Parts: sequence; C-alpha cells; structure tokens
Amino acid sequence: MMKLICMLAITLALGGAASAADFPCGGATTSPFPALAPNDHDHGRYAPQAAGLRKTFTAYQSVFDDADDDDGDGRADLRFNPEYVAYELRGVGPNAAGDYPEPAISIQRPSRWYNSVEFAPLLAAVPGVTAKGLDESYAGLGSVWNRGHLAMSDHAQRISAEAACNTHQFWNASPQAQDLNQGPWRFLETYSAAAANKYRSVWIVTGPIFDPATPKLTIGDAGEAPVEIPDGFFKILLHEGPSGVETLAFIYEQPNALDAAGRPTPSAQWVNCNKAKSLHHRYDPKPQLVSIAQIELRTGLRFFVGRPDREHLTARAADHLWPVETRYWDAPSACAGQRGVP
Repeated sequence: MMKLICMLAITLALGGAASAADFPCGGATTSPFPALAPNDHDHGRYAPQAAGLRKTFTAYQSVFDDADDDDGDGRADLRFNPEYVAYELRGVGPNAAGDYPEPAISIQRPSRWYNSVEFAPLLAAVPGVTAKGLDESYAGLGSVWNRGHLAMSDHAQRISAEAACNTHQFWNASPQAQDLNQGPWRFLETYSAAAANKYRSVWIVTGPIFDPATPKLTIGDAGEAPVEIPDGFFKILLHEGPSGVETLAFIYEQPNALDAAGRPTPSAQWVNCNKAKSLHHRYDPKPQLVSIAQIELRTGLRFFVGRPDREHLTARAADHLWPVETRYWDAPSACAGQRGVP
C-alpha cells in the first residue's frame, strides 16, 4: 500500500493523472503507520532552537512542551502544546491544462486522534489526570476549540496518505478557535500550498503563542489534561531564491476569556470559509505580517542561530506577500474559491 500511495504522489507531482482513492486513518488508539517513512524532505532546515520533546514524522518535525517553567513562577508546568512544528512543503507539478491540482489522494480523517506513548509521563505528572491521551480534553468543545493542525493534513498528502494520517497527532495541534481555524488560517494554508507550487519548495515553521500577561485558560474536564489555549499563532514561510532566503512572518491573534458560565471562549470573531462567499469577504493576510524578531519575543524561540545574516533575517518585516498567480492555486481546495490575495 505504501508503494502504491507513493507512486500516485510521484505521478501527480510530474503532472500525470490519477483517480481519487480514499484511505482510512481511523480505527486505532495509536497510529498504525510508521512515524517516519523514508523521504528526502528537509523539515528541520529552518527549525528554531527550542527545548522540549522532539519527534520527526514523515511530513513534519515537532518539539512538544515538556515539564519546564513556562510562566516563570519557579515551578515546572505543562501546556500540552507543541513549541513549534516545522516542515518542507514541496510543490506539485502542472497538469496538461497548466493547472496545479492537489494529489488525487484523500484520507478518511480519524474521528479520534492518535495517542502518543511519549506523552504518558507528562500526563502522569499532573495530579488527578486519568485520561490516557489528549483527545478527551477537546471532546465537547470541538465546535469552539478545534484540534488545530499546525502541519496541514492536505499538505502532508503531497507525500503520502499515511503521512497525512499522522498529522492527526497532538504533536501537531493546539486549541484553535473554529472560525479562525476554518477561515483566515485555512486561507493562509492554501496560499502556502500555492506558493510551494510556484517556488517548487517552501519551508513552514508554525506554532502557538502564550502571553505571560494574560490569564492561563485551559480546556479539559476533571481527570483530563489541562490543555492551555494559545493567545495567538505564528507562521513563517521561507523560500530560497537567487538573492538568498526570503521570508514572510505572520501572527494571528486569538484573544480568549471566560464566558458568563465560566467556560473559555474566543473573544474575537473571524469569517469561516463556508460563509465568506455569501458575505463577499476577501481574505488578506497582509495585516498579520510581522518580523521574526517579534515572534521570537513572544515565543522564546530563536531562529537562524549561527548564521551571520541572522539579525537581518529576523529584523525585517515584509510589507507585501509573495505574488502567486491564480494558476498555482488548487481550485477545489481554495477557501471560498479565493485564488489570490487583494
């Protein structure tokens, strides 16, 4: 099966055609697929310095928060979030019509995400937690706080169906407001995919932001892991051009507070992709552009360590997006049909 899926992906990358094939991911508590299958992607090329549990999957690399002192109060604590996820996203080739469709591989997403044995000591370290995994913490709140992918499942399908199944790991997720996840964040993911088609390869580094000055709010009931809700998310896109490394850095704020019933809820609004067309809404990521130095300040991560041009790369903030023409966007996966930026 692995060889068949890989052959399909290679065929499509070369511009060939293949029929869609549903591939089941569910039915197992832990993933039945190898975390890391042989491939030549360089996911860690632009990964930042970070402490925590580290694991590399076929489609991405992740560092997960461990029992460090996140809030600086002198006591070890846990956020049950990744510190970052990094991956190389390669472009697909054009078809006979000159368009860039996504691979004709689709997965049946698991209703429950996979448990990771590496998290068992973290769960055991929190008094009162009896849950075996993190999925339970999101249950009942999925319509408010999604299991927000950091490495997009559709991006991983460019490698294989198994790689896409393994994006449903909590190495790769943070609580993300539903309309942010399914609106402007998804649009940025489709822009990233189109950019990879144009530039042949882009590197993506992304993760949550936790501001120490805001109250720490978590999801999870009694006996479940207290998964901290981020105050925002960052995403950095990089590609290598004739003049060197080009970067785009974004911060999407996610303010949250307790509602009248004492439940954590988003305190901002976003336009979901399924409503954008009827509202005549156009997504524009430009207002979210920042410098990498701003991301470092809010996350504690450090990028480009050891490079002589580190200060230049981290200090600059782009004032425009990379131009990505309509033909590089996959029409069926475009958020509300939007294939381009204002």
